[in-house]
Amino acid sequence: MIRFLLDGAIYFFVFGFFILTDCIFGQSTSDHIWIGGYQKNFDAQGGHNMHIMDFSNDTLNTGYINGPMGILDNNASICNHEGSLLFYTNGRTVMNAHHEIIENGRDINDGDWARRYWPDPTRGFPGSQDIMILPDPKLNGSYYMLHKLPIYNPPAKDSFEIRYSYIKHNENFSESEVTIKNEKFYQKNDLLLSYFTAIKHTNHKDWWVLQPTLGTNILTFLLDANGISLNKIQPSIQIFDKSRSSASGSAKFSPDGTKYAIYNYYDQLQVYDFDRSTGTLSNHQKIYIIPEGEIDREQYFFSSVEWSPNSRYIYTATQNWLHQIDTQEPEPDKRIVLIDTYNGTLDPFATTFFLMAQGPDCKIYMSPANGSYSLHVINKPDEAGKACDFVQNGIKLPNANGGSLPNFPRFRVDEIEKCNPGITSLFGEQVYYRRDLQVFPNPSSGLFYFKSFSSPVDCRLYVSDIQGKILFTADLPAAQLPESVDISHLPDGRYNIEIYPVGNNERIFYGTQVVKI
Repeated sequence: MIRFLLDGAIYFFVFGFFILTDCIFGQSTSDHIWIGGYQKNFDAQGGHNMHIMDFSNDTLNTGYINGPMGILDNNASICNHEGSLLFYTNGRTVMNAHHEIIENGRDINDGDWARRYWPDPTRGFPGSQDIMILPDPKLNGSYYMLHKLPIYNPPAKDSFEIRYSYIKHNENFSESEVTIKNEKFYQKNDLLLSYFTAIKHTNHKDWWVLQPTLGTNILTFLLDANGISLNKIQPSIQIFDKSRSSASGSAKFSPDGTKYAIYNYYDQLQVYDFDRSTGTLSNHQKIYIIPEGEIDREQYFFSSVEWSPNSRYIYTATQNWLHQIDTQEPEPDKRIVLIDTYNGTLDPFATTFFLMAQGPDCKIYMSPANGSYSLHVINKPDEAGKACDFVQNGIKLPNANGGSLPNFPRFRVDEIEKCNPGITSLFGEQVYYRRDLQVFPNPSSGLFYFKSFSSPVDCRLYVSDIQGKILFTADLPAAQLPESVDISHLPDGRYNIEIYPVGNNERIFYGTQVVKI
């Protein structure tokens, strides 16, 4: 009996040790590759102009790729334990790490609606948070791809359903294959577009998948060794409506797995406690980011929500405004802070605030709603207020993004570190990271003084209009950097001032927007 107890103690100690060391040392790298871009390449190369954001090897490398399909809204990818890309999807096609269409990877989300209204699969598929890839809890190297799609349903209005496709990956041969495609598992006419998200069960194997519906319900699915099934239907408390709630916001679990948030401009912020052992929502709170009397229900605004890595702060992006909500602040009037407002930049379209996603490097990246050559960045989301260091158009990309970011489940929920702040940025050719250039006074009649700017190397200054058209340039020798820039000869309006160090191995530039009056 003593021997049995001793052996049991040793077993639990060893088991606990491996669980603990896995949490401390083994960070999930499933979300370390992000793919974006959608523009067709019309030269001899063909394909689509796309880009990759690679967070593996403790660096963020960003650069150009040529892909067979564009990515518009539907966007999901998955990596292996080393952070190497296995495959990704644009909602109509599945592609591998070599940017080739995998076996049986075409015609995802196929049907009458797609053939009538979205016949070109190279354009991707609509729905900014309507697809994701989850590892099969039963079989290593196998994955469920869950995807929502519109269903053509005359004479009634179109409805939406959820399907899954099943993908097997052979690590030995670096090959992937879709073995089950477009399998229907939820077909009721009550789904909202977007808001599709998932998180690990406390058993470290299964997945909870949540999706709000029209009205006052939140569907709670469980993906386990038996497949995916509807586990329960829970009250949302908030009433969600098709004309305003659907497709206008997003939903995210907190990195520690204890909270679930839904946000759109019309319904505002809904926050729930979440029990990962049972999938149960409780303690609903409604927080008005925009005062109730100021909500304009005649306008259409895109919105999104994301959490800080420490799960204290919620960020809401509402087209023209970025807010931070401190969930630990006891005084309601001090809980919400306006971080920034859209500065009017066109790149080449309006770079208003839209979709947010937390990166493996602990930063939050934000895509504008329109196709843009830049992303916004929250560099320090764990910091209170404006110390979070939000930079508009902070990353310049080699081609237009298309308005999407990958929709990942909440990885690393059971790990002590929810992200890796040690990941550094190492941008590729044509990609730069923006740092603020401080000038004063702003606005002015045209003379803007640099505040505390110096450089050990020669620089080049660019002045451009709000559409990005370069109006003039100037060389700035390191030995005699000017104290100011004079644009008094230009018409009144907004202008971009940017300074690029010569030989710029770190791919950093300094920029600001000024107003001449």
